[in-house]
Amino acid sequence: MNSQQQAILATATVVTAGLSVYYATSASRKKTDEHDTTGAYKPIPTPGSKYPYVGHLFSLGKLPGTTLTQWNKELGPLIQLKMGNQNWVVIGDPYLAHEIFVTNGVVASDRPIHTYFDYYSYNGKGIACSNANKKWKQARIAALKVLAPQRVNDLTGLLVKEADNLVGTLISETTHNGQIDPVSYLQSSSLNVILTTNFGKRISSVDDPLFKEIMHFVETSLKYGEAEGDLSQYMPIFGYLDVLVGKKRTFADFINNHRDPLFTRLIEEACASDADCLIKSFIALKDEYELDDKDIIVIMSDLLAAGADTISVSLSWMFVILSHHPQVQKKLQAEIDDFVKSHGRFPTFEERDQFPLLISVQKECFRYRSTSAFGIPHVSTDNIVVRDHLIPKGTVLVSNMIGMHMNPDIYPDPETFNPERFLPNTRTMSSSANGSIKNRDMYIFGWGRRICPGIHLAEVEMFLVCTRLFAQALIVHPLDKNGNEVPIDLFAARNAGIVLQPEYYKARFIPRPDSLLK
Repeated sequence: MNSQQQAILATATVVTAGLSVYYATSASRKKTDEHDTTGAYKPIPTPGSKYPYVGHLFSLGKLPGTTLTQWNKELGPLIQLKMGNQNWVVIGDPYLAHEIFVTNGVVASDRPIHTYFDYYSYNGKGIACSNANKKWKQARIAALKVLAPQRVNDLTGLLVKEADNLVGTLISETTHNGQIDPVSYLQSSSLNVILTTNFGKRISSVDDPLFKEIMHFVETSLKYGEAEGDLSQYMPIFGYLDVLVGKKRTFADFINNHRDPLFTRLIEEACASDADCLIKSFIALKDEYELDDKDIIVIMSDLLAAGADTISVSLSWMFVILSHHPQVQKKLQAEIDDFVKSHGRFPTFEERDQFPLLISVQKECFRYRSTSAFGIPHVSTDNIVVRDHLIPKGTVLVSNMIGMHMNPDIYPDPETFNPERFLPNTRTMSSSANGSIKNRDMYIFGWGRRICPGIHLAEVEMFLVCTRLFAQALIVHPLDKNGNEVPIDLFAARNAGIVLQPEYYKARFIPRPDSLLK
């Protein structure tokens, strides 16, 4: 626990009497609202690491996903946390998650109370942060329509250009500097994909003011939107702290003076240009789906934040992982070389079936190091009964993606990086995520009605980058001042809010002397 948390905990002690009244009132109201279920259902295990009144609020540590995974291992695939006045249920088994989020999707798809989300979504607009109501459904249908595979395929030329540019930059910057931190280059490439496809615009480099402006929005939003959120959403009695530190004013200023002007400008410039871009499709659908200007701003900020950072984080983890597996890289190179020899060109995404190892490596990297610990939680809008457990109405539902991906019942020997485990299932991640739970290969893209609408775009982008990178280069560890290789730490991670990033690192992208593209 850090000093700030200790101070807050001390404050909690001072106002114990007030909290006692508050909880007594809440407990009375809860008993009135719910059925008497004494002895009717199996209890959901609860970790013992909690404090009076605040519960587990300060027990999750710097990497909450790691803590929750350990608790799932110790107590089982379903655990219950007390987070102030909120009840959390954490799910570490995908079949349980399917029963909760899909089978019971009608009552398990809303979002919990979150202070920042209220400002970000204008109390319910957009796709990511709003409740699963009629307005949300219309916005999501519109997004799915413009992100459909055929629409994405129409933009293949743009995606190819960005993939070529990224790989060329990684190699040339390594040649120039010896070793590099690839994160900003990955961010700029992923951002260019989103900017080009959505707004018909691209940034020139990581020094471009527009790049810095957009990444400030993305990184700040992801941090503000972390599942742990703000103290007052768990303990409203501490709402005065938001007033003292000006947090709500900070959120409002960020949306009104940074996010909205940025996206208004991007939308206006795109609509005035001759570029073929997705925002024009959204504008054309406004009347059909009853969308207003604020709906469009929130939807586009949803897509940009999700596309610009999550893909760059996924590729960054892939680089870290594969730097430890040069033999896997060699096999990937051989697989790609075979295609290039036969066809004299790079493959298209439609030819992905000829790359079973590459597909398996991509999936295993997603599994081995999850891009997000638990994404954005859901909340139950009615009681849910699952395997003789009662999940009461109003419970926050947390999909523990790290726990699922490290669950030995699903993935034998989960701590071992083993791409071969996916060779029998080379279906697209999109078809797997939207199909039967028995055929799902990973769980990073969410559940049920909240499945990520941009899976196909993400898959195409990563495939194009990987085929070009391994055809031309090898990812290796950085060097110390004496010229000795220093392995990148596989276990060092940073909690960046909704996403889980590798700790800052450097790597080398060494040109292949045997590349067929010389």
